[in-house]
Amino acid sequence: MAKRKKSTIAQEVDKAAKLLQRLVRLKASDDNGYCQCVTCGKVDHYKNMQGGHFYGRRNLVLKLFEENSHPQCPACNLNGMTTTKIQEAYRIYMEDTYGARRIRAMQRLAWRASPKFNREEVIQFARNLKEQIKDEEWRIGEM
Repeated sequence: MAKRKKSTIAQEVDKAAKLLQRLVRLKASDDNGYCQCVTCGKVDHYKNMQGGHFYGRRNLVLKLFEENSHPQCPACNLNGMTTTKIQEAYRIYMEDTYGARRIRAMQRLAWRASPKFNREEVIQFARNLKEQIKDEEWRIGEM
């Protein structure tokens, strides 16, 4: 029987990022699973929303940073983040939620070189996210 090839660290980071996006949508949801888009205010079930990033996913320093990901409707996340109106709405949300000082700190982080992720740390981070997701799913009655 052939050995199964290990996934790369980048693949593990992508898996963890998807789990994180699910978790932030669940955390933002009410007890019925509905959350609000942080940029346009649309309310929908968390499964119909996306995890939008203030600093894009290409920015590896902030890819697994919970404060960088929030619920967004597909229209705002996919096409809207290219418009100044949606970008400004996201900035206002971030400043209202975390404060301008925290946003400046994230901006400084965003300029840093990409981190070298440790495989085991990323896998453990993903396990922790899965546990939190289970708790949130239980809270909204999906377990």
